[in-house]
Amino acid sequence: MASENDIRKLNAERIELLIECSIQAYNALSESQRAQCAVDKVTPPGGFELIDSWSGVDSLFGRDKSVETYGVVFRTTSAPWRYVFAFRGTDSILDMLDDCGVEPQAFVPFESNTPVPDRVRVESGFNDIYRIGNGSDASMQTQLFALIDKYRHASRPLSKVYITGHSLGGALCQLFTLDLALSRPDIRTENINFASPRVGNQAFVDFYGAQTHHPILRVVNVHDAVPHLPPTELGFRHHPSAYLVAFHATDILGKMDLKVAHSSDNYQAVISCASSSGFGTCSNKQLQVAEDLTISSEIPALDDR
Repeated sequence: MASENDIRKLNAERIELLIECSIQAYNALSESQRAQCAVDKVTPPGGFELIDSWSGVDSLFGRDKSVETYGVVFRTTSAPWRYVFAFRGTDSILDMLDDCGVEPQAFVPFESNTPVPDRVRVESGFNDIYRIGNGSDASMQTQLFALIDKYRHASRPLSKVYITGHSLGGALCQLFTLDLALSRPDIRTENINFASPRVGNQAFVDFYGAQTHHPILRVVNVHDAVPHLPPTELGFRHHPSAYLVAFHATDILGKMDLKVAHSSDNYQAVISCASSSGFGTCSNKQLQVAEDLTISSEIPALDDR
């Protein structure tokens, strides 16, 4: 699959589930104690329960390091036990700077007998958040694999793992999915991410694509600027599988309003509209998102990405 704009041709129920999980990952970040999961603010989707969270070390050019909650784990309340790892997206100025990084680095899996080709490169800001701890706190990568290994040997063992995230979370969740494919190849995973920036070069995309039992789908608003970063001129590329939507602000700023075009809540509203429309698409010039917000949604051309 390359790109699609009809949600009926995809698993609409799973896309709706995972955008909700991505939003709840944002809710897990406490404003007062950023390293602690705000459990009371997280509402698990129907049929799921919140069971864990993890943190990551954010930094500006390797300085001013801070530990923040970066994701949550949901598990079904009945067998077969499905787990959702949902990564938080961009929240702070530091995250925004990391989103716009351009320096390529080698991808180093947690542990693997499969060699990663030397030419595979990923963006340094995402890679640093994923792999670097701060001495007293384990890296995100280490925490995630500790959770995975705990669940593998639990009384409610992993049946399948869904991995998701919005914005920066979309980039981080792709690194984790590839890492799982290499380091725990027996685990069945599926990745659906939203508004993700480009994560690596073409060699990264090709190497990821070779892990055929780990499907990936990008959900992209064609008016969203973040999926256009880092730029292709610097060698960065996207996975080709994409579900395209198209929405923007209805006020005078229109398509220039980057916040509206990138909002996870707005992604969710358009996905829900497309799923319930009967046509598989969302065409609504005054789509109500919140009491004080409407957006304009149209049907994207398949070559709009």
